[in-house]
Amino acid sequence: MTGHEGDPGRGDAGEVERLARRRREKVDDLDLGRYHAVRCGEWAATSWQAESGRAFVAEAEAIVRELDVLLSTVDEHGAALEGYARELVDIAAAQRLLEQARARAEEARDDASATLVVLEAEAELRVDLPGVSTPADHRHVERSALERRIVDAVAELGVVGRRWAELVDRRRAADHRLLSALHGGGAVGALVEAADAARGVTSPEGALGVVTGLTPFELASLLADVPLLAVLVGQAAPEEVRGWWESLGVDVALDEDGFSAAQRALLAGAPGLFGALDGLPPGARVRANGIAARRQIAENERTIAGVLDDPERGAVMDGLVTALRRENEYLSRAAAVPPAVQLYTWDREGDRIVEMVGDWEAPPERVYTYVPGTFSEMTGFWAESGGTQSVGTWLVETDSVDSVAFVYKDGRFPGGGGVVAPTETMGLVPGLLEANDQGYARESGDRLAAFQRGLHADPLFRSAPPVEVAVGHSWGLADVLASEVAGARYDHVVSLAGAGAVDDWQPDPSTEYDSLRYRDALGLAQATGGVYAGRDPQSMVVFEDQVFESDGDRALELGSPVTEWFEVLAANHGLVATTEVENRLVLGQLLAELERKDVWPR
Repeated sequence: MTGHEGDPGRGDAGEVERLARRRREKVDDLDLGRYHAVRCGEWAATSWQAESGRAFVAEAEAIVRELDVLLSTVDEHGAALEGYARELVDIAAAQRLLEQARARAEEARDDASATLVVLEAEAELRVDLPGVSTPADHRHVERSALERRIVDAVAELGVVGRRWAELVDRRRAADHRLLSALHGGGAVGALVEAADAARGVTSPEGALGVVTGLTPFELASLLADVPLLAVLVGQAAPEEVRGWWESLGVDVALDEDGFSAAQRALLAGAPGLFGALDGLPPGARVRANGIAARRQIAENERTIAGVLDDPERGAVMDGLVTALRRENEYLSRAAAVPPAVQLYTWDREGDRIVEMVGDWEAPPERVYTYVPGTFSEMTGFWAESGGTQSVGTWLVETDSVDSVAFVYKDGRFPGGGGVVAPTETMGLVPGLLEANDQGYARESGDRLAAFQRGLHADPLFRSAPPVEVAVGHSWGLADVLASEVAGARYDHVVSLAGAGAVDDWQPDPSTEYDSLRYRDALGLAQATGGVYAGRDPQSMVVFEDQVFESDGDRALELGSPVTEWFEVLAANHGLVATTEVENRLVLGQLLAELERKDVWPR
C-alpha cells in the first residue's frame, strides 16, 4: 500500500510541529499589535475632538475586536497542530512496525513457497528411494512443515492488512479533526458560515445580504470560493443597490469621505466588483477603482521586472514595457489620495474604462456623457496629450455651470483590439464594417442605457435633476442613439461627425439634436447612403446640422491633387473630437447651443 490514501504516515511530522510553534509565536506579535491599537483608540477618544477622530476610534475598536478573534484563533490553531503532529508521530511509528512485520511475513511465505516448488518438482521425477512408493510420500514431513509456514505467513499478512487499514482510518480521523479545528475558530468560522450561506443564495438581494459585514479578507476569500456570488451582486437593480449601500452608513461613524467601516471593507475587499456596480455613488466607485489601480500598478511592475530580466527579449517585449509604464503613469493618478483621475469604471480584462471629470458632490447642473468613436482603446485615455478625455475635460472646465463629464468606453469598441498592452486594433476595412454593424451598436447601446440607469439611482436625479448631454464622436453617436432605443433619455444629443442611427431609432420629442462637423471622409461615405442605410445626422431633419471649415479646407485649391483632398477629409474627421485651437470654434458652438436651450434651475 503505497498510494496517498494507503500511506497513513505520509508527511513530515517535524515540519508540522515547527509550523505549530511558529503559529503560537505569532500570538505574541498579534498581542503587541492589539496593545498599540487599544492605546491609539484611547488617545483618539480623549485628544482627537473631530468627526474624523470619532471615525478613527470606531475603526480602532473594530480592529481590536478582529484582533481578539484572531488571537484566539491562532492560539487554537497552534494547539490543534501540535496535537495533530503528535498523532502523526504515533501513526508513523506504528506504520514502521507494520511494515517490518509485513516484510518478515512476505519473506517467510516466499521462502517456503520456493522450497515447496523444488520438492514438488523432485516428487514428480518419481525418484526410486527407500520408503517412497508414490510422489506424495517424497519428503512428506518437510513438505507439510513448509505448507504450515505458508499458511501462517498469509495469516500474518492478513493481520498486518487489517491493522494497516485501521491506521489509514486513524489518519483520516486525525485529518478531519484538524480541519474542524482550523475551521472552527472565530476568524475562520465566520468565513465558513458565510460560504455556506453564499452557496444557498439565488437572488441579488440575498447576495447583498451575505457580503454585508465581512472584513476585506473575508470578502475576497468568499468571492474566490463562491464566484456566483459576484454575478448575483452584479445583477442587483441600481435602486436596490443604492438603498442597500446607504443603509450601511446609517447611525455609524463615517470617515472624512463619508464612508462607514462596512462600506470601506467592501470597497477594499472587492474593488473590481464594487468599482463597476451600478447604483453605487460615483465617489464610492472612484474609491474602489483607486484601490484596483494600485493593485494593477503592482502587477504591471512585476511584469516589467520579469521582462527586463529576460536577456533574450526583443523589440516587442520592449514595447510591452513602454506600454505598461505609460499605463502605470495614468493609474498612479487614479491611485493618488485624493485621486487626480477619477475612474468610475475600471475593468482591464473587460476592456472597460469610464473616467469621471468634475465634482459630483458639487452637485452638477449638467452631466455630459462623451462617447468616442471607432478604433477607441483604453490606451487613448493615458496619452500624454490629446487623450480620449480631452473634449470632456474641456467642456467641464469651460462651460458656465457646475458640470461633470463621463468619458465612456465600456467594452470593446468597433475596430478595437480588446487588449491593453500592447494594443492590437483591426485593419481599417474590418473596423469600419464593424462600426456599421447595427447589432454591434444595439449591444453597446444596451450597456450605455444601463450606465445611465445606474447614475439615475442617485438621489440627485429626484431632487434637482441635472441637464443630461450625450456627445458622440463618429461611431459614438450610433452608441448614443442605440442607447435611446434601450431606454436612455437625454436633454441634448450632440453629434461630432456622428455615424448614424439603428433602423428602429426614433427621436425623442423632448430632446434637442445637434450635428457639428467638417466635411470629412465619413461624410463622403454617408452621402452614398452606405452608412447606417442613410440614417445619418446630415440626412435626418431632426438634427440641426452645422458644417465648419478647417485650416486644411482653406488650404486646398481647386486643382489640388486628389490625395491631398483625401488627407484633409481624413484629418477633419479626427479634428472635430479634439481641443486643438483650430477646433475651438466647433466646441464653442457646442456650448452655445447648450446654453441657448438650457434653462437652470429646471
